[in-house]
Amino acid sequence: MIFTEAEMRRRLSAFRKAMENLDVDAAFVHTADNVFYLSGVPLLSEWGRPLWLVVGHHNLHVICARIETENARSFGYQADVHPYDDDHPAIEQATRLVARLLQRTGAGRGVTGIERQRLPLGIFERLSASLPGARFTDAGDALDKLRIVKSVEELDLLQVAAEISKTGARAFLDAVSDGATELAVAAHATAAMDTALADSYPAGASSSYAYCQAGEHTLTPHMHPTGRRIARGDVLALNVFPVVWGYCIELERTFVFGEPTTGQHQALSAVNQAFEAAKAAVAPGAPMSDIDALSAQILRQHGFGEFIRHGTGHAHGIMIGAAGREELGELRTYNPTALQPGMATSVEPGIYLPDLGGFRHSDVLFVTHGGSVTVTDFPCDIEL
Repeated sequence: MIFTEAEMRRRLSAFRKAMENLDVDAAFVHTADNVFYLSGVPLLSEWGRPLWLVVGHHNLHVICARIETENARSFGYQADVHPYDDDHPAIEQATRLVARLLQRTGAGRGVTGIERQRLPLGIFERLSASLPGARFTDAGDALDKLRIVKSVEELDLLQVAAEISKTGARAFLDAVSDGATELAVAAHATAAMDTALADSYPAGASSSYAYCQAGEHTLTPHMHPTGRRIARGDVLALNVFPVVWGYCIELERTFVFGEPTTGQHQALSAVNQAFEAAKAAVAPGAPMSDIDALSAQILRQHGFGEFIRHGTGHAHGIMIGAAGREELGELRTYNPTALQPGMATSVEPGIYLPDLGGFRHSDVLFVTHGGSVTVTDFPCDIEL
């Protein structure tokens, strides 16, 4: 098991309490992130075969492809494992198993909790047809509320990733040279992070990755690296993402390879100020919308308001698939949710100037009772 029995018992108990409040007889959980959270079974790559969960008030059922049987039995906490074969379509078989288990738990003619916002229509229609007497209600919000505040064990795992991020960032900088490709730089950083994980936490599974973006590619912050060659004068985006057992941390820096122009210097200066001010504002009780507003205000004061393309940050934790971004943790003007101790959030103000490039730094902070701590601390004033 990745987490202790006490931790897994805490999660399931809290969710079952939420089920009681919703008058739910059983819940069908289908996203990889939430299945992992409640069962302890990681499926970091689905490969077309779903891993699903039926949560009863006194039992837990894992529905998985037979090829994942050992994974489910090794990591599942007090779960009955129900494998299916490849002799029929995976969705068809998995849905049939879920319907059978819901009937067994009493939800077949009662109320079934689902992840309403993320459940594909086709799967919902299949399930509804198999359970004509059932009613469905949303249990996804309850899971979101549980996951937004991390436990000590979750923070410990994120801390491992945070330390590895610094190794990745240093390796990234070591690989930058005139004529080096984005792909080569990113690969060097990823390899260094995997080596560090093997040394510091050999039991951890990695799906870590890195982006290197040069020049015009910095305008697309999620662009994967290419064979573009780095040249003096390029704006460079350093992006490393250690992922340990599905728990993701990010460390991002923007710098100029060589001597920055006046325009590049002005953009970096504005981002630096917004970055430091927003990080200083991360504390328990602070509304997430206020932090976003503060960052945007500073960027506007420097004349870059029209070049803001995204909010100031987001929660960090399990990031495998559809439920990876915790909506309650988005640092956005629309989200007044107050920060609480135990939350993990990025701060990543950015501006994107079509004729100059994209400029963004990102750190991850843990909210504490007395304020916050930056776990990805790394220099911003990079000179190469």
